[in-house]
Amino acid sequence: MPLIFDSIYLTASLLGSPYLLFKILTSKRYRSGLNQRFGITAERRGSKPGIWVHGASVGEIITAKSIIERIDKEFPEWETFISATTNTGFSVAEKNFSDKAVFYFPADLSWTTRKVLLKKRPSFILLVELEIWPNFLISAYMKNIPVIIVNGRISNRSLMAYRAISYISKVFRNSLTSKMNTYCARTEIDAQRFRDLGIPDKQVFVTGTMKYDNIPTHIDESISKGLAELFHINDDDLVLIGGSTHAGEEEILIRVFEKLNEKYSNLKLIMAPRHIERTGDVSRLIEKMGFVPVLKTQLDGSNYNWQNTKKEITLIDTVGDLGKIYSLANYVFVGKSLVPSGGQNMMEPAGLGKPVVFGPHTFNFKEETDLLLKNSAAKMVESENELFKAIEYFIKNPDEAKEIGLKAQKVVNEKRGATGKSMEIIGEILAKKSSGRF
Repeated sequence: MPLIFDSIYLTASLLGSPYLLFKILTSKRYRSGLNQRFGITAERRGSKPGIWVHGASVGEIITAKSIIERIDKEFPEWETFISATTNTGFSVAEKNFSDKAVFYFPADLSWTTRKVLLKKRPSFILLVELEIWPNFLISAYMKNIPVIIVNGRISNRSLMAYRAISYISKVFRNSLTSKMNTYCARTEIDAQRFRDLGIPDKQVFVTGTMKYDNIPTHIDESISKGLAELFHINDDDLVLIGGSTHAGEEEILIRVFEKLNEKYSNLKLIMAPRHIERTGDVSRLIEKMGFVPVLKTQLDGSNYNWQNTKKEITLIDTVGDLGKIYSLANYVFVGKSLVPSGGQNMMEPAGLGKPVVFGPHTFNFKEETDLLLKNSAAKMVESENELFKAIEYFIKNPDEAKEIGLKAQKVVNEKRGATGKSMEIIGEILAKKSSGRF
């Protein structure tokens, strides 16, 4: 039955081969880890029982961090190793887990997944959120490897897709509903959708959303001070940060900054595009609009000669630094939201008590958006003009801006605790496995 999925993947690859080949040849993002994706990866040499932790991208890897730290501390007789799907996720994993094996998740082809499972020899697989790939799940099932999903979420569309796959593939249905598996869902809605797939109720738990446990609510003062010096920010400066911006939003931010800077000359702009491979395009845009781009990599380890701070815009071209850089902000715009791309994680700046603004297109972060807006802990804007008005309002009303930031931080603090609940379940499973009772 895995041949069905192999055929589907290979047919799709053949149909899209000219495009895929073009992307592989022209984009480092598509070439990254290509050998590992097809099973050419190092064998795990350790003798400890292993837990393979997988997170698709940056958000999932960060979410996994607290669980991995707890497992390492409470079960040192186990070895954890990490995979990621995207190159940004891989970079963040390498940065956060420098003492562990980090590799790219294999392509979901039956022979590739079997090969990597043989090389890595996991006793358990821990999937963050919803990374259910048919061949991978089937390969784990055939090798009697239990799968634990943490921070589990499942959309109605995914539910329908998995139902359809289960209908055509009995082995996939068995791998999904296997009594070896455990599902820790974020909400009761997610839990019910897992049950609707035929997963027994005793294997489904509602544990809450883990990502809040990984959101910093404080950045060490020495780190913030060092970043302020690096970015040439003085005590009386005001800092607007555009985080995780998407194509079309940088231009809007620069225009808003230009208009505001005419009235508030101590305002500075820091932009962090969602994908660092767009750095060149964004740099050229900054220059085209009459400003000077200053890349973080230019500043790191060098003495950049700041010329005209009213014209210089700092551009973050490194991975994994934005969370700390948010500590410098007086106001934050979170991107991929003024364009219909689904939004980005607005809880990072919220956790640091920053007044947050985002656009209307946040369908990938509906829960977070609803929480913040319901608690008057953020501003949603519909257009460039509304973004300008929102930031200017914050500048003119610093006490109210501060209050909004504190409300946002409170929202984050009140949502903590899911990691502990998930860890109770995982700990019980690992203890049983260690004693031979699993």
